[in-house]
Amino acid sequence: MVEKEKLTKLGIKILRISEISKLKDARGTYTLIISVQSTFSLKIGGLGEKKIEKGYYAYTGSALGKGSSNLAGRISRHLRKSKKKRWHIDYLLCSEKAEIKAVLAMITEKRMECEINQHLIRTLNPNIPISNFGSSDCLRRCKSHLLYFKSNNNLVNKIAKLYLQKKEGGIFVLLNCET
Repeated sequence: MVEKEKLTKLGIKILRISEISKLKDARGTYTLIISVQSTFSLKIGGLGEKKIEKGYYAYTGSALGKGSSNLAGRISRHLRKSKKKRWHIDYLLCSEKAEIKAVLAMITEKRMECEINQHLIRTLNPNIPISNFGSSDCLRRCKSHLLYFKSNNNLVNKIAKLYLQKKEGGIFVLLNCET
C-alpha cells in the first residue's frame, strides 16, 4: 500500500501510470517497481539463463535524452510488453510474469542512476539477484541495477523518501490504478 498523503505532504507528485505524458519533456532518473507473482527461468541476453524469484524488484535507470529517450519515452517503452529486446530489463519486462507496479522518477539533467542505485543498496539492503544486470555502462561499478525484495513492505514509500535525500528536481510517483 502506498501512503499517498504522506508522499504528497513531502512534495512528491502522485500520478497514474496512464498520465506519463505529463513528463513528456522531462529528463532524469527513474526506478521501476516490478512485481513477479511466481518464480520462473528467463534467458537474459548475454547473461544467460537466470532464475527470477517471486517477489519485488527495483530497477534504476536514466532517461537524459529527447523524445523516446526522455522520461516519458523511456518509461512508456518499459511499460510495453512487445518491443525489441535491447537491454537486460527488456527481457524481464517482456515476460507475462513481470508487471510494473509503480515508477519513481526524479527530474534532473545529471546522470544519477548509479548514485541512486547505490543509495538504495546501502539503505534498503536488498539482494542482488543477477550480477551485471543493467550495469554494463555503469559509471560507479554497480554490481547490478536490478535489486530484489522478497516482499513489497512499503517499497514505493521507502524509495520515494530516498529520492528526496538526493533531490535534484521534481519527484514523481507513477502508480498502476490498483496500487
